[in-house]
Amino acid sequence: MSSQCESGSCCDVESGASSRAGSCGSSGSECPCGTSGCSGDPIDCAQGLWSCSFFQALKETQVEILKGKIQKAWGPKMDKAADAVLEAMGTQWQSMLAQAQAKTELRDRLKALWKEGK
Repeated sequence: MSSQCESGSCCDVESGASSRAGSCGSSGSECPCGTSGCSGDPIDCAQGLWSCSFFQALKETQVEILKGKIQKAWGPKMDKAADAVLEAMGTQWQSMLAQAQAKTELRDRLKALWKEGK
């Protein structure tokens, strides 16, 4: 594993992006390439960028492999869970629409009352 990744400089485990301070693509770096410690040397920049790209691609590959295995192992249960979530969220959505409609109707009625005068 690269020393950059071990120090956390280019591998952001949370988002899968290279966004930690002092990392590839960080805005606080003195180098336009975004890598830290290269001091503008184009070879060091390229090496740092390739290193970060490698670890990002490795993580993305791992995620894709796990997605397939999870789908195979838990697919039917996850499909049923997705159906249950979709049904519940559909009910919640309809309720939210009804609440919004009730608020709109009340607003319109109050507006009409105030326009009538005394």
